[in-house]
Parts: sequence; C-alpha cells; structure tokens
Amino acid sequence: MTKKAKQHNRLLSVLSWGVVLFWMAVLFWFSSQPAQESVKWSVGAMEIGWRLLNYWQWIGVIGFVIVYHIFLLWLSRISSGRLIKIGLFILFILLSLTSVYLLVYVIRPRVGESGILEMNRWVIHRYLRKYAHFFIYLFLGSVIKNALWVSGIEGWKAVGLAIFLSFLYAVFDEIHQIFVPGRMFLVTDILIDTAGAAVGVTIYSLFNFLFQLTKKDRKTGSAR
Repeated sequence: MTKKAKQHNRLLSVLSWGVVLFWMAVLFWFSSQPAQESVKWSVGAMEIGWRLLNYWQWIGVIGFVIVYHIFLLWLSRISSGRLIKIGLFILFILLSLTSVYLLVYVIRPRVGESGILEMNRWVIHRYLRKYAHFFIYLFLGSVIKNALWVSGIEGWKAVGLAIFLSFLYAVFDEIHQIFVPGRMFLVTDILIDTAGAAVGVTIYSLFNFLFQLTKKDRKTGSAR
C-alpha cells in the first residue's frame, strides 16, 4: 500500500469515527432534555407525522417509485448470478409489502381521526419514544460497524464489537438520565437500544457483503 493510500485510509477512519462521536453527542443532547421538554418534542413530531399521514398515499407511491427505480438500476449494474438477483428482488418486494402493511394496518389505525393531540401519553410513549430508541440506535450500530470496517476490523469480531460498544453507550446514556429531571434508568430502554443496534449492524453487514461480492464479481469479469 502506497503512502497516499495509507493517508486516504487514515482520513476515512478519522471521518468514520467522527460520525460515531457526532451521533453519540446528538443522542446525549436529546437524553439531556427534561421529561416535559421531551414530551413537547414528541407531540411536535407526532403533529408532523399526522400531517404526513394525511397524504400517505401520495407520499408512499412517490417514495416507492423512486426507491424502486434506484433498486432496479443498482440490480441491473451488479454482475451477480441470476439466482442472487431474483433473491434480492423478492427480498425487496417483501420489505415493501411489510412497510405497506405496517403503515396501513398498524400505524394509521392508531392515529385517531380527531387528531394527534387527542392521543394519550401511552401512545406517545409506546409508538414514538420507544420506536425512536430503536431506530436511533439502529443508525448508531451501523455507523460504528462502518467505522470498525474502515479501521480494518472485519468479520464476526467487528459485529460483536459494534453491538458491544452500542450496548455500553446505551448503559451510559441510561445512567446519565438518572440526573435529568423527570427521567429514570430503564433496563427496557437498554434492551431496545441494543436490539436496534444489532439490527443496524446486521443490515450494514449484509449490504457490505453484497457490495464486496459485486466488487469481486466485477474484478473477476474484467480479468476475463
């Protein structure tokens, strides 16, 4: 590896860990908000969600068309075998159908016809706060896994380390919330956070594997 390549990899590593630290700082800031302030954020987010759900048909159709064409473009460019392409296409359709089912039969029925503000605190807590925990740690797990991969740590070691680091931060975040007015230490939040991180690490690992497989196939094809 040349000196220039080493410097490039070092820069990528610093940037990748910088993203991890930045996202951790964002999580720390959110968890530093007192409970009452956090509820205001939740209600505001749900009001925006309510407005979007009023147009969910158009948003869903436009979003699906865009993602579908990007996916087909990517699928047409990879040089994997036909069976792999068929499998990826079926997986994409299944994920799309699952998303539609969740939106139509799970999320929308729980949003009352009278508006967001009439929803009780249990709904706010269960369907926004807890889901938010899952998805923000899903992203944290994926960026940690990316930083480890860029740093040269791969395989199951990187998977386990990424989940473990996410777990440690979840514990630290819950301990920190003991000192925030209206908040408390919750083991369930740690479990939700760790589960989200594990899913994020799995998704990143899967897509990275497919990317590396495609890259390998291209090199094999060009060598022929």
